[in-house]
Amino acid sequence: MPNIAEKLSDDGKIIWRINTKTKNGYYKLNSDTSQYKYCERITLKGFTSLPNGLWKEGYGMTSAGTFFLQEVFNKYNKKIDLTLVASGKSKLDARGTKTKVTVPIQRLTKANQSARATKRKRNEEIRADVKNFLATEFKQFKKYKGSKPSYAAGTLAELLEQPDIIKKLGAEDTEILHGFIPDYLSKIPGTLRAKKKLAVVFESLDAGRKVFLEKIVQEFRKKLDAGSTSETTWQKFLSEYILVLRNSYGEVLEKESVSLSGKYPDFMLIDPYSYLDIFEIKKPATNILKHDNSRNNYYWDTELSKAISQVENYLYQVQRNSSTLVEDIKKHKGIEVNIVRPRGYIVAGMRAQLTKTKMADDFRILNDSLKNIDVIFYDDLLNNLETFVKRISENDD
Repeated sequence: MPNIAEKLSDDGKIIWRINTKTKNGYYKLNSDTSQYKYCERITLKGFTSLPNGLWKEGYGMTSAGTFFLQEVFNKYNKKIDLTLVASGKSKLDARGTKTKVTVPIQRLTKANQSARATKRKRNEEIRADVKNFLATEFKQFKKYKGSKPSYAAGTLAELLEQPDIIKKLGAEDTEILHGFIPDYLSKIPGTLRAKKKLAVVFESLDAGRKVFLEKIVQEFRKKLDAGSTSETTWQKFLSEYILVLRNSYGEVLEKESVSLSGKYPDFMLIDPYSYLDIFEIKKPATNILKHDNSRNNYYWDTELSKAISQVENYLYQVQRNSSTLVEDIKKHKGIEVNIVRPRGYIVAGMRAQLTKTKMADDFRILNDSLKNIDVIFYDDLLNNLETFVKRISENDD
């Protein structure tokens, strides 16, 4: 028949029928199913085919359906006149001989998804219990000892749909998410063809980058405000985030990861053209300049002078042993490196120390006079990152 979609039983009886032109139809439950005592017939409105959530063979509603019908029936103790609609709101009227219930299909679908996730989770818990039982009773299954439930698909979706979940996240949650989100985005299949899907990915990447950078800014400022953070702590922090703070580089090489022996810096950076530079990390509290009263000018403080001498020695060793260093890096890291006039950078002190114009001018003169070495202030690094984050936010607006 034209404009009719239907399913017949083996004996020729109609299980369900839909007029694809009017988008209305009905669904009849088999009399020998458990749901039949609650509901005999379901009205369909707004559909051109049988909606999800109903068994095609007439067995009734899937997943959460049986419990839904059972709970409504038990409350009013009369059969249910159920209508499924393509769109609209849920309604219930128990004033007649039957309980009239209207449910939008998207709400039913959501309930079914939740029910299936709960069932999968419960199945995994039972499976883990059985494995532990087997491990206890039979030596052949000892590898199962201490088994825990595996992740059940749909569990994360159910959690993320909870209202105000972001406000309820704890420190442990956010720490896990910071690692999970970049890993998830990096593993999204490369076969996304739909523009809408691609837009979602790029928007997620932009939002994730912004949040990530804001977290670095917060942690950076917190450490600076603490004041007493050790040099080792700063070395660890900067080795982790230096590629963000100095985004002209693409790779960090820590001394231990290359198995170097001799006088080399704690970590080196490689730019996009494979050229290597070195970084020396001191504390933000490092004093930068001292004043010469007799000549009324400023010169490098003792600690910074030692750092400059140390970096000069590093640069000498790197260039002197460049062939060996290039081979070691290639062997241990699989990276091709060029060592041609490497630069040295000393991260130390705060620009806030330059309280006078004379100090700022003398610092510039002293810094420019260094050969292939630059002194970088901690607050300059932070300010540059804050400016970058602000620019991202303005572009989003």
